[in-house]
Amino acid sequence: MNKFLKISFINIIILILLIEFLSFFLIKINFIPNGMSPSIILNANEKFGYWHPKNTSFKIATKCWESNVKFNNIGIKSNKEFKLTKKKERVAILGDSMTENAQLNNEKDFTSKLQQLMPNFEIINFSVSSTGLADHINIYNRLIKKYDVDYIFYYVTYNDFQDNHSSEIRPTRMAYEVIGNKVLEVNNDKSLFFKNYNSSWNRFKREKLIHIKKLSNFYKLYYYMRWEVEIFKFKKLEKKIKKNEFEQNILFNEKKKVYKYLVDKANNEIFSQIPTLIFMNSDNINFINETKEIVALKEIYRNYNFFDPRQEFIAYLKNNNNLKAPYLGYNCDAHYSELGAELLAQFTLKKFLSLNQSLK
Repeated sequence: MNKFLKISFINIIILILLIEFLSFFLIKINFIPNGMSPSIILNANEKFGYWHPKNTSFKIATKCWESNVKFNNIGIKSNKEFKLTKKKERVAILGDSMTENAQLNNEKDFTSKLQQLMPNFEIINFSVSSTGLADHINIYNRLIKKYDVDYIFYYVTYNDFQDNHSSEIRPTRMAYEVIGNKVLEVNNDKSLFFKNYNSSWNRFKREKLIHIKKLSNFYKLYYYMRWEVEIFKFKKLEKKIKKNEFEQNILFNEKKKVYKYLVDKANNEIFSQIPTLIFMNSDNINFINETKEIVALKEIYRNYNFFDPRQEFIAYLKNNNNLKAPYLGYNCDAHYSELGAELLAQFTLKKFLSLNQSLK
């Protein structure tokens, strides 16, 4: 029996080493990304929907980019720690993955570029992937308020239009739908999900096993294969649930009503309480042509300090003979590249300076 266990143990070790070597080889020939999946930087969160792990760093990657990211004492993407008391005026950045900008190292991302342009201010980026406006309202009320910020720069992406609609429901994200001509939250009880998510075993995997995962080449292979399977399943499901034009229009109008409700809520709780500038993100999927979601977002925000930088970005690329895909993103990813982050920071500063006196 002891001999059998010994042989089995040796065989397992050899198998692990072989898998590690294979994974290392696949990384070297660029068959799989040399970093962990970007999803590793997100944890489910009872207050905000999703949030980053605190005081951690990761090397993350996809087929067309890789970055080293660090999250500070409050779980935001920053090399700097922030205290509640301030020495300078503060600007809070709020948005989703576009302004979280995990595709770039902290030293090169949108936040760092805006901070360089605004040295007399302290820029704090509270953006987090996979969140919508309803979640951002919670982030403001439950976290940003504590930091006594002087301005809010809010960044809208076209998918925000539907992120908090029940058709896009996720176990942690707030979701609404129109019931009896009223907009109502439909998944407010998340206790069962979080009971399982915060179990001892799941916490052990997130907090302890993560150190092994970060060192393992095989885990990169596993995550890559898992991600490819998820993309395949998603595309298959998309084809299956395509609705006719009439049903699509009904759903679109319902999503618009939900988003308008959330904007009114955000106005009451944020925009009317603190000087706010709202910007439209220019992802490289919808860079040239506006989708009906973008048109609807512009209509909803028309009476706010709302700015769409796309025409300026297009003009810049034309002047530099570079108006071609992937524009300001990546071949396999719609998020901002370093050029995109730089242009967005410059556009933000310009609009802020033009409105600064009228905002106060």
